Parts: sequence; C-alpha cells; structure tokens
Amino acid sequence: MQKIQRVSKAMDYILMLAFLAFALLAVVLAVFPDIFIREMFNTYNLSPDIPPLSVWQYGAMAGVAVLTLAPTLFVIWKLRKMFQLFAKGEVFTPAATRHLFSAAKGMIAWGIMAVLGATAAVLVLTANAPAGGHTLVINVSSKELSGIFTGIVFAVMSWVMQEAARLSEENAGFV
Repeated sequence: MQKIQRVSKAMDYILMLAFLAFALLAVVLAVFPDIFIREMFNTYNLSPDIPPLSVWQYGAMAGVAVLTLAPTLFVIWKLRKMFQLFAKGEVFTPAATRHLFSAAKGMIAWGIMAVLGATAAVLVLTANAPAGGHTLVINVSSKELSGIFTGIVFAVMSWVMQEAARLSEENAGFV
C-alpha cells in the first residue's frame, strides 16, 4: 500500500503540472489562434489561395482549439482526483471508481473531439475559399483510436474496481 501511496502522491503533482500546462495552452490558443491555424494549414496542405480569415473565423478557430483541449483537461483533472484518493489509501472506494470512470468517458470524448475538431477547423478555414477550394477532412488516426480504446480500458478497470469494492464490503460483513 505504501508504494501505491508514494506513486500516487507523485502522480498528483505531475498531473497538476500537466493540468496547468494544458490550461495555459488553451489560453494561448484562445488568444493566439494563429498557432492552431498554421498547424491546420500545414497538416492538411490547405491552399495558400484561401482569402484572409474573417473575425468570425478567428473566433471559431479559437473555440475549436479550446474545445479540443477541454476533454484532455477533464481527464487530467479526474485522474488527479483519483490519485489523491489513492495517496490517502482510498483505493477501492466508490469515489475512486467514479473518478476513473469519468476519466474513461473523457478519453472517449477526447478521441471523438479530436476527429470532429479537425473536421470543424478545416471547414471554418475554407469557408470563404473560392469555388472548388472548400475542403472536408475526416481524419481518424491511431492517436484518436488509441485514446478511445484507452477510455474503454479505463471504463472496464473502473467496473473491476467497483466489483472489488463490493466484494470487499461483503467479506467485511462476514468477519
């Protein structure tokens, strides 16, 4: 149990730093969407003939950038809450399993948002392109699929933890 508590304390600090870093990244992308816009142009080889972006396009790109980071922030926060409980010795508790299950849902949402976010970003970027310059991108890579599958694994692990907690309570009743 001491090893779990020691590693969990370290994970608490690491995840807090990760949360702060991703939150800062979200703020930077919201304020300076040009970073995200350049990345989209480079990744999807968008035509340089696209007219300059309008104000609504900059705002929409900032929104897409922040929305694609939101599930990551949620997952980091929920995992941090779970590790805080582990650090206190609360391993097979309803609260710990809820945090893990919430992180699982967040991972699945992240995978879906990554696909939809890229699609939305390219649609916004090419919205004012001349005829024939509009682009529809649907990109599903191993990164998105591994996020979704990791979420499914987390969900199953949370169910296993719930069952272990139930069995532990049952056994405590017999003693």
